[in-house]
Amino acid sequence: MAGIKLNQLEMLIAAVENNGFSAAAAALGCTQSRISHAIAELEQHLNVRLLHRSRSGCIPTAACTQILKDAKKIMQLLDGIEQTAAEAPQLAGRVRVACFRSATANLLPPYFEALATALPDIHLDIDDGATEYHHLNDAVVSGRADIGITIQGYPDSLHGVPYISDPYVLMLPRSFRLRQPFSWHQLENLPFIQPNANTLSPAVERCREMGLRNEVVHKLASDSGIVGLVNQGLGFSIMPWLSVLPVPENMRILDLPQPLRRHLFIVTRPELRHDKVIATLINFLRDKALIRTTSVWRSGMLAFDY
Repeated sequence: MAGIKLNQLEMLIAAVENNGFSAAAAALGCTQSRISHAIAELEQHLNVRLLHRSRSGCIPTAACTQILKDAKKIMQLLDGIEQTAAEAPQLAGRVRVACFRSATANLLPPYFEALATALPDIHLDIDDGATEYHHLNDAVVSGRADIGITIQGYPDSLHGVPYISDPYVLMLPRSFRLRQPFSWHQLENLPFIQPNANTLSPAVERCREMGLRNEVVHKLASDSGIVGLVNQGLGFSIMPWLSVLPVPENMRILDLPQPLRRHLFIVTRPELRHDKVIATLINFLRDKALIRTTSVWRSGMLAFDY
């Protein structure tokens, strides 16, 4: 399952507040089986029992009681978004967003669902084909995109706001035996596969300052290509954590000896920053409650930069 769905939270709240699936289905105007299926999917995704079911109704577990608090906050937030949309029906348009592949896969899905509900007249065109961050920046500068998700060091001609950060990680074949404590010396006979993106060079140089001595054996522009080579046992690499996902079976990721993070920003052209649709979408993307619904946030690897 890709992640928690808003309708799953809505149905969980209804089941508890109405003390059963039948009453919840009547309150929401759907079938009892749909309620049951949604909550079962949610339990499977969270790997926790949420409700004790009996003929007399359903009782929330201790875990469910805690989850309900956050679920109600999210639904209240959605109500607020819907109210904003109702008060501003003029918000409509098509917004072009340039971002990297892993952002589309791991960060944006909750926004598609929430945006379709709260602001159905705003439509997103996503371009996630860039392999270099300067391609993302160029797309916004040239007008081919209205918003970009990029990294620190974007052009001065763009207006940017902080977003989130993720750590750079060490990618190793699972078969490679690593002794503790870690030392770069242990990797000296393992081929180093370096991402071809120029923006990763500072991270690699920082690792060299920490003791990395390996010469570059391969350079690849594709995140998936690097992941594939490491998964085949053909070397190791260093990449931002989001770019590695999903981690394949024959690869493992480790923290670097000294933490390094990639700091992401949302950028637009200065003349667009006060455009109502653009400003609303940027605020929407930075909504912490929605970000917290993603599986990547629950991993504990991401951090807010604002």
